[in-house]
Amino acid sequence: MLRASSLGLAFTHGISRRYLLRSHCLQQQLCHETRPVSSTLSHLHTQETSEMSKSLPPSDAGPTTTSARPSPDETNAASNSDEGGIENETKSHWTASSTHPDPVRCSPPQTAEGSRSIAPPRSVFSRYAYRDHRARQPLYEKMAEAADPDEAWQTYQELLKYRPPHIEQSIPHKYLHAFAASLVSRSKTLPPQKTRTRTTFLRLLSVLNTIYDTGGQVRLWEWNALIECAGRGWRKTRMDDFQAALNVYQDMIANRAPGSSFSRGPASHDPARIVSHPVKPDIVTYNTLLSIAGRTLNPTVMRLAEELLESSGMTPDRMTYLIYQRFYARKGKLGGVRRATARLLGDGWQLGMEGINSLIWAYGRNGRLDIIEYIYCILRHNLLPDAPPTNGLDVEDSIRQLDWLENLTIPSDLKPDAITYYTIIQVYAYHGRLRESLHTFADMISSPVPITGKLEDVEKFEPGPNFPSPILPIYRALFLGFARHALPPGISPSEAEERRPDDRDKVWRAWTFEQLHTIFDDFMNLPFDSKPNTQTVYWILVAFATTSGYNQAVLRNVLERIEDRFETEGWDMRLRVLREKILAEQLDSAYFEGLRKTRERRSWRA
Repeated sequence: MLRASSLGLAFTHGISRRYLLRSHCLQQQLCHETRPVSSTLSHLHTQETSEMSKSLPPSDAGPTTTSARPSPDETNAASNSDEGGIENETKSHWTASSTHPDPVRCSPPQTAEGSRSIAPPRSVFSRYAYRDHRARQPLYEKMAEAADPDEAWQTYQELLKYRPPHIEQSIPHKYLHAFAASLVSRSKTLPPQKTRTRTTFLRLLSVLNTIYDTGGQVRLWEWNALIECAGRGWRKTRMDDFQAALNVYQDMIANRAPGSSFSRGPASHDPARIVSHPVKPDIVTYNTLLSIAGRTLNPTVMRLAEELLESSGMTPDRMTYLIYQRFYARKGKLGGVRRATARLLGDGWQLGMEGINSLIWAYGRNGRLDIIEYIYCILRHNLLPDAPPTNGLDVEDSIRQLDWLENLTIPSDLKPDAITYYTIIQVYAYHGRLRESLHTFADMISSPVPITGKLEDVEKFEPGPNFPSPILPIYRALFLGFARHALPPGISPSEAEERRPDDRDKVWRAWTFEQLHTIFDDFMNLPFDSKPNTQTVYWILVAFATTSGYNQAVLRNVLERIEDRFETEGWDMRLRVLREKILAEQLDSAYFEGLRKTRERRSWRA
């Protein structure tokens, strides 16, 4: 029997058309299911592609004259179906349409001689796109909310790699914005240089490019974060880092794709899909550029950032002046620090504890320990009004001296925080004031206010009842002080004075082997799990090498205790070389003598 059907002319000879079509669909399904899958997303993509193929027949079938559309009830049923809804829908469809077949579901695109194919209705693709987005929803949320950035990045890459063909946008924009925010979020326990690395910059650049290419709008805070990440990632900021940040800024004001200035070739973006609007920079943008320029310590680069701010017509804010404070402090120009402070106060801004800590660091870096003592005495009095005077200083006298010398007034509501204690201890240790360092350390531990700060070299910690968290930066400062100021044993006081004639207070007398051993024992018995960085371990070994007179037995014992207590993974080359010298069969006296001489040359470079 010859029967005409929507699939063209076919000889059935008693075989039902439903059986033929069902066999054809099963054959297609088996072909798709034999494809190798490498992950959850690839399996999802393969399964949905096969189901799409079952509903949309091949395009090489013959013509048809039927032109019916699916009913609204069928469309709604398909849209609300779950993962098994496609098969149920197909089964019910063949039952209901045995007399009137549905060309959209069971027939190929309609063709006529001399005309091109008619694409299936958009509702068919919308239905499958909706289902795919629902199936990928847990992965979207995992990417945006994952605590581990590496895991979130892996999920992001998988979502981009396995994109069903009927989905125009691999990841909805709201999840991309959330992922970008998680990449650059400021940690409560880590400083920015530990989180905004070169890897973070490259990942953020990829996410913002995806937003831009898929018709999204890159927001102002995302541009600012990308500018900041472009200027970070290395221990020392170079001029190339500022140029990279400037390139991102130029892409921002020109409404180009993020990172376009890095590429010299033609743009590979589809102009038809770009709907991003120009973004106007704000004061945060120019402060970020100014901060990166200041870290280069290059006056020419700093002037260029200043010109960008001045040409914008925006008024500097409090953060702008704090950036100037730090720049002039690192350049050793206290006059510039005073001018920046005066302009900050003249414009009606308050210093706050951030500004006070910046001044402590500036004066300490340039050797003005008397100003630091006045500031700390006033802050300590604000915290504990009934406490005895700090370092024998009277509070009223400190207020008068600070106003007369620096024209500076400390508000009564400001109290020392973690950064205050860290900075003062480091400054005292750097300049050889062990007694003052330990007194400040004792004040920190006995403070009635819980002291917490940024973790610079701690992976995880569980603070004990009597110790602030974190505490490793303080010990690193103390060990650095021993490495800088301790003298080898056997040197007489007269010989020590000849070596350091400018040291009127004879601060070297406090930096002894016995004192170092006591502080090291306290360090090893800290009541929380921590991991000191390589600089801390290096200064411990250098300090013991100097105070013990390069005693290999002492150095090996110290090294063994450190390796038993902490992990050794991640030690840099300098520390590994020192470790090899300590474990060598024969002492390399020239190497350790070079460490001491290098230390002494650096000791008085204030």
